[in-house]
Amino acid sequence: MVSIPTFSQQKSEKEILGYSCGYSGEPTSVIIKFDNLLYEKKYKSIKALLYSKIPVENFLAVVISKKLADKKNITLTKSEMERIDELHKSTEKVPICGGCTYYIEIELKELLNSKKEVNGVTSYFFD
Repeated sequence: MVSIPTFSQQKSEKEILGYSCGYSGEPTSVIIKFDNLLYEKKYKSIKALLYSKIPVENFLAVVISKKLADKKNITLTKSEMERIDELHKSTEKVPICGGCTYYIEIELKELLNSKKEVNGVTSYFFD
């Protein structure tokens, strides 16, 4: 008798922030998602992700929305600005990867309030 393990097709991994993750060195699904939203100029969808329950999406939505507002591509409402302020105080953890061996979780507030580089992630957004 031979036993063959089966694996669930269900997605159980957390959303992770990274540009060269795993053995393949590819961007994570959340990076690809935001890349597509930016390419298609779906700025309302990006702003809507300020209210996501996923900290990685919150981080990207804050940083990108602020950049778009600075460039006058969007206008942030009072409630969106209040949400951004809330996220700057959030202790939710943002998982970050790089390569096949680097993994760290950082509080959202630390990531948003710091120019500190974390495996190239923060410097990418604040350059």
